[in-house]
Amino acid sequence: MLTVELCMGTSCHLMGVQDLVAVLETLPAEQREQIEIKGVTCFKNCGKGPNIRINGELISNATPDRLLEILQANLA
Repeated sequence: MLTVELCMGTSCHLMGVQDLVAVLETLPAEQREQIEIKGVTCFKNCGKGPNIRINGELISNATPDRLLEILQANLA
């Protein structure tokens, strides 16, 4: 199981975290079942958002393409 935490704070929201949520929502059902998605208030890295954490690793300035790359590398 892959844990994906998305910062839902104001700064990350303004920097496009909703685009990352959209990527997760469009994954095939088989892949979505392998992901635990959590919303987090803040990672205290507001100037480098949007921020996500995947299995404990913080990823700053996250983009939809980067998120897809990471997911493809970690999902069967």
